[in-house]
This record gives sequence, C-alpha cells and structure tokens, in this order.
Amino acid sequence: MRRRTNPWPAFVDLFSVLLTVTFAGFIMLSSAYEAELANVQKTEKEKKEFRERALAVKDKVKDALNKDASLGASPRACGDDLCIDLYVLFALNDDKITSDDEKVSLSRACKYIKNALDTLPADEKKDLGLVVEGHTDSKQANFPDLRERERFNWNLSARRASSVLYEFRGCGLHAPDYQIVAIGYSDTLPVPDCKETPEKCDERNRRTTLRLHADTAQIEERLNRSGR
Repeated sequence: MRRRTNPWPAFVDLFSVLLTVTFAGFIMLSSAYEAELANVQKTEKEKKEFRERALAVKDKVKDALNKDASLGASPRACGDDLCIDLYVLFALNDDKITSDDEKVSLSRACKYIKNALDTLPADEKKDLGLVVEGHTDSKQANFPDLRERERFNWNLSARRASSVLYEFRGCGLHAPDYQIVAIGYSDTLPVPDCKETPEKCDERNRRTTLRLHADTAQIEERLNRSGR
C-alpha cells in the first residue's frame, strides 16, 4: 500500500473541522448574546415604564397634599424622589405625637399616599418605597457621658420617625403590604435655607419628612423572580 506523501489534504481537513467548530461556537455565542441583550433591553423598558407610573403616583400625592392646605405639608422634589415635610410639632427632646389635630392630619396625609400607591399594580406596590425620616435641631442634650450625648439626637430622630410610622398603621399603610421604613437623621439634614429666627428654625427642624423613592434594586429582583 502506498503511503500518503502529501500531508496538505489532512491539514486542510483539520482546518475545515476547526473552522466549522469555531463558526458554530460563534453562532451559539451570538445567539446567547442576542438573547441576553434582548432580556436587558426588556428589563430597562419595564423599569422605564415603572418610573413613569411612579412619577404619576408622586404627582397625585403632591397634588392632593397641595390642595389640602390644612395639613401644613410641603411636598417638594429632592432629586428623583418626592419629599414631603410634615411639621409635627415635637416638643424639645421628645418623640410623642400628643395633638389630636396632628394625628388627624397624619391620618389624612396617610390616606392620600396610600390611595396613590394603590393605583399601582399589586406586584409593583413595593417598588415605590416610603421612607419616614426623623430630624432634630442641632442642640445637644446635656449628658456628662460623651457617648450618650452623641447618640441622643440620633436615637431621638429615629423615635420621631417611628412615631409617624405607628400613626400610619391606622390607615393601613404598613409593612409588609407596602415598603415603608423609618430612619433617623439627627440634625444632619436641616430645613434648607431657613431665614427665620434661630428658635423658629430649631422648631422647624424638629420634624419628620416623607420620601417616596423608586427602588431600582427591588424592581430588578421582582423582574428576575418572574423570569423576565
């Protein structure tokens, strides 16, 4: 039997096989990339649509609060969020809401917010979070212990926020049905550009703020759970 003396046909065959495998792999990678790109584009589209619905909810809350002047609430844009200053008159170094009028006002504000959130589809209600922020004035409590002195306003602001959170339970706005949390900021976020007397500015800073915030991480988690 004669041996093949020309190795090129074998090399050509091997090259053809490698080229076919490489091309097939390229097609598979391209298909996977296109599928992943389509998924990302769909997720971004749904997030954009949700942001538009969230904006409509914020506008509804803002309009309702502006029309009810007796609440004394001041809705304002803060970045992409809607912030609402609620001037609950907390006494110095206190976190209790004792005024019946203020409790009634909080109940009405709560209903406006809940009614607006309820316009969202059921699976999206938790995508728009409500953060109750508590604040204090800049005065330091007179504790001899430095640790207690530093912690006092932080704890006080958190207790003020949780007092409002508790009042909101009365109108049905509470976790886990809604994404609502309380947080204290001490005196780190004073009322912007207060032009009044120091005493009046201190009084205004003893307040709570509501923040309606679109939770992007929550949206992505929900979409991933649904297989989108």
